[in-house]
Amino acid sequence: MMQKIVVLGSTGSVGKSSLEVIEQNKKYVAKCLVASTNSNLINQQSKVHKQAKIYLENPKKNSISKPLINKEKLYDLISSPQTDTVIAAISGSSGLELIHHSIKSGKKVLIANKEPLVMAGEFLMNEAEKNKALIIPIDSEHCSVHQSIKNLDRKDISKITITCSGGPFYSLPKNKFKGITLNQALKHPIWKMGKKITIDSSTLMNKALEIIEARYLFDLSPDKIETIIHPEGLIHSFVELIDGTILASMASPDMKIPISYGLGYPDTVNNNFPKINLQRLKQLTIQKIDYSKFPSIEYAYFAMKSGKGMPIILNAANEVAVDRFLKKKISFLEIFTIISSVLNYAEKNNMKLTSVSLESILDFNNEAKRIASSLIKN
Repeated sequence: MMQKIVVLGSTGSVGKSSLEVIEQNKKYVAKCLVASTNSNLINQQSKVHKQAKIYLENPKKNSISKPLINKEKLYDLISSPQTDTVIAAISGSSGLELIHHSIKSGKKVLIANKEPLVMAGEFLMNEAEKNKALIIPIDSEHCSVHQSIKNLDRKDISKITITCSGGPFYSLPKNKFKGITLNQALKHPIWKMGKKITIDSSTLMNKALEIIEARYLFDLSPDKIETIIHPEGLIHSFVELIDGTILASMASPDMKIPISYGLGYPDTVNNNFPKINLQRLKQLTIQKIDYSKFPSIEYAYFAMKSGKGMPIILNAANEVAVDRFLKKKISFLEIFTIISSVLNYAEKNNMKLTSVSLESILDFNNEAKRIASSLIKN
């Protein structure tokens, strides 16, 4: 049977990799391509994926060779039998509404962007259970944990460890952080990704958000989740069992591998993506994270311990700070200062998410962004 797929964020790095996987397998067909502004690329993509409808959030006039659908039609398409699977690869918090709609429609949802689960993890997981939707993470770390634990009982897991490459600055002395430029922060040693997630990797905020995401995805308490630096980027996670066994999950650092896993699940898809040659491996390095250089990780545990919407505040503060850094309005180190100021403000003023619904989560997120912006101005 043909698997009918909607790709949210088709012009980003994960979206492009997803379309490559779809093109290589005759069992998959793209039914809709969704993007924000990149009309040139989505136009090219639609010439290859002829059955796909197109939705652009901010279309330019006469920039697309085939008619666009509106938001209402996009929602209808996702709900309809025309869609089996939704690949969610819109970065930042803007993907939350579409992910929520896909889950409510009972679809298989492959999630690549961590922000929606950070903002609304418990809510989305409950909605998935209620609507018999299947959530499969396709960022490499959570995908590898998903593979390792899919046949395990939760009580047998003593902890999971997600790895990170350390980004471009893990070996840079702390006293040199003052001089970090935007161009340096955008040079990731292993992955080619969008700008926002590349900056998150350089501050290790990416990993902080992934710790929170893992808590909800795998229903584990925060003390059972940790992260370490693994510069080679070949081992994506470790799962430690109560008997002392540790399962390490390895794959080439290529997004097409977790995407392929998610599309094929529960089956394993035979593909021609690059495999690791164990005979050629010289070393696999593992290092502790220096929290004095990368306080992001501690922010994650603080947010999870505080609960009541603090992960939303953390994510919102980070989105605002990274946006300002990309616009060269603040320095690299000021990203941490802003996030920590917003978290302190929220704690002092007892900011809490009192009711849980899509609307209340989005309102709370907007309020947190407004506070972050005003703190930056001051």
